[in-house]
Amino acid sequence: MACIPLSISPSVFSTAGTIIDSGTVITRLPPAAYTALRSTFKQLMSQYPSAPPISILDTCYDFSSYTNISVPKISLLFSGGAQWNLPIQGILDGSSISQVCLAFASNNIGILGNTQQQTFNVIYDVAGGKLGFSPGGCS
Repeated sequence: MACIPLSISPSVFSTAGTIIDSGTVITRLPPAAYTALRSTFKQLMSQYPSAPPISILDTCYDFSSYTNISVPKISLLFSGGAQWNLPIQGILDGSSISQVCLAFASNNIGILGNTQQQTFNVIYDVAGGKLGFSPGGCS
């Protein structure tokens, strides 16, 4: 699947701010960013039947009739050029194979949740105002 950059203004994230929180399960994106992600994800997943939402997760699928699924890759891009490539566990979440959802939700303040942080080392440079991440954490 080819990379499809979403047209999201960086100001969407800086206006209300974005935090990283290991206590929040699902990443929340500002409405404009979430709408762009959700719309593109739904287009790329249109071959799969939808399933009912789970709580705040509103983009869900029923994979019970499939042995193989193709899930679009999601990368988070940061100012300065850093790119965080999420594994499938950071893209989908669900209670059963018949109800698997996009692991993002809409919120006025951006929050990078722990579903996306799992299996990554996350480094906080508070003094430098930077965030680092690398694969292989807690593996």
